[in-house]
Amino acid sequence: MIKSTKMVSVLLASSTVLGLMVSTGVATVRAADNGSAKTTQKVDTKAKSKIADPKAGIGFLTEGSTTFEGSNMLEGVHLSNDFSLTSGTLQISYTGKTTVALAWGEKTKTQIVMPDEFKALMNKTTADGKTFLDYIEPSSYFYAPNNQGGHTQKYTYKRSDISYDRTNNVLILQNQIGLFNLLSSQTLEAHVYIDLGQAITDLGERIPDAYNKSFYQFKSVVSSADAIPDWSLLGNAESEGKINWDKLDQGWTIVNQVPTIHTPVKDTDTKVIGGNAPAGSTVKIRANSEEGPVIGTAIAGVDGTYIADIIQQKAGTKLYADQTTALGTKGFGTAIVEHDNAVPPAPTLDASKVILGKMVNGKISTPGHTIEAVDMYTGVKYDVVVSSDGLSFKFDTNQIDENDLPTNIAFTEHNGDQVSDKTILLVMPKS
Repeated sequence: MIKSTKMVSVLLASSTVLGLMVSTGVATVRAADNGSAKTTQKVDTKAKSKIADPKAGIGFLTEGSTTFEGSNMLEGVHLSNDFSLTSGTLQISYTGKTTVALAWGEKTKTQIVMPDEFKALMNKTTADGKTFLDYIEPSSYFYAPNNQGGHTQKYTYKRSDISYDRTNNVLILQNQIGLFNLLSSQTLEAHVYIDLGQAITDLGERIPDAYNKSFYQFKSVVSSADAIPDWSLLGNAESEGKINWDKLDQGWTIVNQVPTIHTPVKDTDTKVIGGNAPAGSTVKIRANSEEGPVIGTAIAGVDGTYIADIIQQKAGTKLYADQTTALGTKGFGTAIVEHDNAVPPAPTLDASKVILGKMVNGKISTPGHTIEAVDMYTGVKYDVVVSSDGLSFKFDTNQIDENDLPTNIAFTEHNGDQVSDKTILLVMPKS
């Protein structure tokens, strides 16, 4: 519905199609034309306003067409190699014809309903006060090619002409040209160029993939300056007003990629293998929580896979994987460390022969395993102190009765019912 006190208000309605130009230095290539959007309306003379009624089939039609042009536009905005910079120019163009006679010198405004996916970006402000509107290029303009009487035909928008209706997500541009062709079918054009890449870079807000994996929906209208469109009735034709791809900003995909951890991860493992990380991102593996200690790092390859060297973890430990690029950090892929029920290797010692009174250090293959130290001649079991990480132990030879010396102490590593081979320590009496 368009509400206006003017019975001769001009109304042009169309859905708008998005175009992207990676560089203005690249030759522009015509990509596609959409058909005209048509909305049937009737006039309520008592209320002196235009009442939209698509079922009435009477009254007048509003007609317009949109085009999108540009080089590599179907690839969306582009990212630099390290993801720190985004580039790409968004082109929104509209051309249509008036369907009713105009008031002498009437001015209009272009209104564009932006896609819902743009809302967060359009509502951001930089530290120095810039908003999305500051990235609308000064080359944007309004054009009335058949305006009569030698009056200005082209108007280049000033920053003061541009505003944003946050409530309805509408971009509004005041067309500061008085219209002097009193007949209907006057051609009007609006061309809006937005440095979308720089806006994303500076404002620090990515554009989400199209909701429901569908497309980016635009609606637009050129109306009299005081008109309030009923957007539910404008640009609703299914073939109109949409960008027929569902990923505009690769940065959104990257900043939301959650790296995975391939399972199983065993308590015997010293590496974690995973995938789905952005190429070149730094992957960190953390233990116990999302803010837990980093136990391994890796750089993701071009296919998103990574291999991180880690400190062995006890069975039951939860691992978390996050990835960091210039766009920020995202996580977390998770995995639970599982117990490896294999026969463990024999424990290692830092000595094979010692004098009574010496402390002996040893290594355990897997955290959670236990160590037994048994006198091979007397059968006495001695105490072994295991470290907090479960990967090493200490044996104090002062536990041995010197009357039993010399003797051999057998060390074995136990994984439940699985027992390793023996490692032998010879303990000699003091001379």
